[in-house]
Amino acid sequence: MSFSQSCRSPSHHAVVIGGGIAGLLAARVLLNYFDQVTLIERDHYPEEPVARSGIPQGTHVHILFMRGQQILEDFFPGIKDKLVKRGAIEADFSNDYLYRFQSGWLPRAPSQLQGYACTRLLLEWQIRQELQAYQRVQIIEGHEVVGLLSSNNRQAVTGVRLRERQPERAGESQSRPLHADLVIDASGRFSHAPRWLEELGYQPPLETVVNAFLGYATRVYAPPTDHSRTWKGMLIQSNPPENLRTGFVWSVEGNRWQVLLVGAGKDYPPTQEADFLTFAKGLIDPLLYEVIRDAQPLSPIYSYRRTENRLRHFERLKRQPEKFIVLGDACCALNPIYGQGMTVAALGTVALDTWLGDKHSDGSQRGRSQDFQKKLARVNALAWQFATGSDYRVPGNEGKALNWASRLQHRYMDSLMEMLPTDKEVHDAFMEVLHLKQPPGILLHPNFLLKVLGHRQRPRDTEPTSSVKHS
Repeated sequence: MSFSQSCRSPSHHAVVIGGGIAGLLAARVLLNYFDQVTLIERDHYPEEPVARSGIPQGTHVHILFMRGQQILEDFFPGIKDKLVKRGAIEADFSNDYLYRFQSGWLPRAPSQLQGYACTRLLLEWQIRQELQAYQRVQIIEGHEVVGLLSSNNRQAVTGVRLRERQPERAGESQSRPLHADLVIDASGRFSHAPRWLEELGYQPPLETVVNAFLGYATRVYAPPTDHSRTWKGMLIQSNPPENLRTGFVWSVEGNRWQVLLVGAGKDYPPTQEADFLTFAKGLIDPLLYEVIRDAQPLSPIYSYRRTENRLRHFERLKRQPEKFIVLGDACCALNPIYGQGMTVAALGTVALDTWLGDKHSDGSQRGRSQDFQKKLARVNALAWQFATGSDYRVPGNEGKALNWASRLQHRYMDSLMEMLPTDKEVHDAFMEVLHLKQPPGILLHPNFLLKVLGHRQRPRDTEPTSSVKHS
């Protein structure tokens, strides 16, 4: 369908701004409720799963936690098999990965966390193939939204103004209207939604920002041949405030490793080869350095530093136009290092499905945009608390001061983390929470409370552990 044809005004038409993970999944949900769905993406999508400019962190490690994988399978039945066929690595996230926390190495044991690992590039590409199979979806590439259309009284959004992106002739392309019955902004952490609301006479949302000044660098390696190695990846966690460095090895399609090094508090990992390895040696355990020292680099070292947590409080607005909602990173952008982004985006689209289902269940239009934003805020709250709670531990972070309740929570979690290597029940519950399959509240179950409160915290073990023990 040409651009001019897509600008007609069909009934029951929904528009999604942004074609990343959140936008693609939102478009899938909208197919359950609208006759036509149009997705607007600034980029031109590549034909193969390769990097694109609109996802500057796309070359870095991305994790879709188990809850996110379940949601994806519900939206697109059989997608796991297709990803595996294209090289995604099947894995038990408890048994096939090595985890080194402040308290030591976690035990490996078979679990119910059976999933897969792949690059963000392959995952997004496959989701897009699934979505394009629906004839009622139109994807407009190479266009950007420059504003919202509204009713005469500005109480409802009625569409968007968009124009073709022509970097070589910036400002010359004229905008065109695209009418819709619902507009969803899923354009990411650099969303223009606050400005668009101001243009319609509304107050923009308040923002909360927490910045641990964290940066990370990723390099792709061909793993060395080692037939004794039984693991498929590893995480060596930081030990703030003493050590602010984290390392991650992630097996992906093509028999490759994505190796991610992270530094908080402006201890940014370098992009020079020798310095990259030296930085890896500075983790709380030398194992990651030891396994990549003899691995063959396959890529340059990619760096990224836009990692602040940014929460836009759309749920607190006293007035907002109907038929316009914001989700994904455009609403709640989390520090990417905790790997929650894609799964939280998927949870947000589940909330969208619930909201639309309630709205249409009796044929009425009783659902309000603010009802959705409040529902989404509850979904985002737990992930926000986890990400910012960790970032608040970094000396020199930018954000509000910790109160007594936060400090008490940190002490409790420190004691709980001490128990991970030795208490299977605590370990298993923690892994379920980590993968967002269970709410963090289960870690406050009376059984755990009694265990944790009775646990005598020992000094943190930061001594290196021999790599021979982790083959």
